[in-house]
Amino acid sequence: MSNRLFSLGNISARWVLGKVLTDLLILLTTVLIIDKVAYIVGLVVLGTITRELLYSAVVIMVIILICRIVLSWGSSSIAFRISAKVKLMIRDRIYSKLLNIELDYRDAKKTGALVTTTIEGVEALGIFYGRFFPQLFLSILIPAALYCYLSFYTQQIAMILILCVPIIPISIGLVQRWVRRVSKTHWHTYEDLNAYFLDSIQGITTLKLLGLTNRRTEKISQKSWDFRNKTMKLLYTNLTSLLVMDLIALLGTALGITLALLYFESGMIPLPVAILVLLISYEFFRPLRQLGSYFHFAMQGISASKSILEILNQSEEFENTSEGEKCVPGVNHDIKFKEVWYSYGTNTSIILRGVSFIAKTGKITAIVGQSGSGKTTIADLITMLYKPQSGQILIGDRDIQTINREELRHQIAMVPQNPFLFYGSIRDNLLIAKPSATDNELNLVCKKAGILNFINSLPRRLDSSLTEQAKNISKGQIQRIAIARALLKDSPILILDEPTSNIDAGNEVTFLQTLKQIAMMKTTILITHRLSTILDSDRIVVIDDGIIVDEGIHNELIARDGVYAELFHDQAMNDPLYRTMMIEK
Repeated sequence: MSNRLFSLGNISARWVLGKVLTDLLILLTTVLIIDKVAYIVGLVVLGTITRELLYSAVVIMVIILICRIVLSWGSSSIAFRISAKVKLMIRDRIYSKLLNIELDYRDAKKTGALVTTTIEGVEALGIFYGRFFPQLFLSILIPAALYCYLSFYTQQIAMILILCVPIIPISIGLVQRWVRRVSKTHWHTYEDLNAYFLDSIQGITTLKLLGLTNRRTEKISQKSWDFRNKTMKLLYTNLTSLLVMDLIALLGTALGITLALLYFESGMIPLPVAILVLLISYEFFRPLRQLGSYFHFAMQGISASKSILEILNQSEEFENTSEGEKCVPGVNHDIKFKEVWYSYGTNTSIILRGVSFIAKTGKITAIVGQSGSGKTTIADLITMLYKPQSGQILIGDRDIQTINREELRHQIAMVPQNPFLFYGSIRDNLLIAKPSATDNELNLVCKKAGILNFINSLPRRLDSSLTEQAKNISKGQIQRIAIARALLKDSPILILDEPTSNIDAGNEVTFLQTLKQIAMMKTTILITHRLSTILDSDRIVVIDDGIIVDEGIHNELIARDGVYAELFHDQAMNDPLYRTMMIEK
């Protein structure tokens, strides 16, 4: 764990060396001040002090003190820089990893836990690398340096003090397992509370509609109280261990003072040396005592690092394709499924069972079926969000697993079932697809998506702001903005997952007419359970329980009186619009 933890930060040895050297210079200023104070006090006690000596000593100490202040500022700045670099680097690694790891992990991991790890966990690691790690070296170097310095004056006292120093790390080692166990429990409780609280905030509307706010509040209170108890226990362990280390440091200092008095009384050391020992004794124990105070932050960092490493050690999706062939644009973007099998996990049921079909360029291929039949999974496999257990998915004549993932996705424009709009303006959300798009291009795609009239009715039009998760507009408007964004991308492959589920009948007809024109130059896959949207599709693929059970155009499928006909008649029974369409067909 230690090697993995130190490699996680990947900090520059130059910066750590700078921090250690700066703190050693601070020690030098401390020793010089103590030495000068001991010298002056000795002269005062002996009655041999002169005004010139006193003034010169004061001037020297003021200069040393100014140097110490500058060095202390430099030490803090270096520690801050190390911490900032580590936090920036680790957060960048986490975000990059989350973009590339298998979706199975992201689907299973709570969002609140990920946020806690990325924010609080990385903060704890910043302290670990910026403070604790350099202090490890200082806790060895400073006592050794003080021993060498004090040995010039009194070898015996210096030896006794240096032998007492290891008592502090021994005490740290004795409580380490206890503190680590408590820190680990505290961290997991903290993650759980944040995840549960975020989940409650995101689902607050549902909780209100179901009348569950009081029950949820009680549950949050229970988790908060549990976190409070874990925090108090952590504080207890911290204070107990700090108290032990303080007592050892004070007893060691008291021992140094006692030895100085005894040696002075017996005439073994002169008065200035006795005063020097009196003043410098605590400095032997201060670095290790400081290390002990950082030790508790280190335990928090170690606990957080386990969650961070869990993320960073996840296998990436399609690692073998990161340097794969470029997907060369061309006229042939036919999508072919060949005996594709897929399940979301080893212990889950199979979603797709030997699926085979072709979606041709210039045609609209509709995929229909009941909810849970595997329609959306097909789209996720095409975009390489998931990897099939067996079988092949080809674009043209290339297996997508041999194509560079980023280049592949550049060739695909997709509107998912629940599209996401980012906080910002409508223009910002559209320009994600094509940053160089002009207002004319934006208005054109908005018109095709049936959203232009709504946008023009807003005071700031395209520059109108969207709140978090676009809660200030309707689901239908969100869907149409997402459709406009996909059209603006103008990729050769267009995948629409339930594109009209939140669109009214009038806008649906307009959009389908537009889609028919757009599809003439693209490979278009239309996934839906709303059969009114696919009556004019060039090919309809019917999937049931992960199996392709039929293919054809609408009239052929109706004539076969199979699963498609059953779905169509069931919808027609509940919607007069379907009965009208059925008569027309």
